[in-house]
Amino acid sequence: MPGSPAWPRCDSKLVRMAALDPVVEELFLGIAHALFVNRLHVLRLTEVVRLGIKPDPHDQNMEVPKDIDGELIQQAFAYVSRHFPATFGGKLEQAKARWIRLA
Repeated sequence: MPGSPAWPRCDSKLVRMAALDPVVEELFLGIAHALFVNRLHVLRLTEVVRLGIKPDPHDQNMEVPKDIDGELIQQAFAYVSRHFPATFGGKLEQAKARWIRLA
């Protein structure tokens, strides 16, 4: 019965995340990665407009300066972390380096 000691409340900070099936875990990591890439893209586009960055004459890319891009990457990761349970944070941290390399 919900609310009894055998059924901890969902809003309790003490409830631990149950072990996930590896396929389900990979699905959630894929969703988290998609959120990260999408958020980073929006943040970069915002900075391109805000800074008035023009296309590079050689490759037509519009690159955000490296120092600003590093901050945008951190903001995008924080965005993803806020939208997943804290108990999933370790898995996100493990994936972070790979996501940044691909960004």
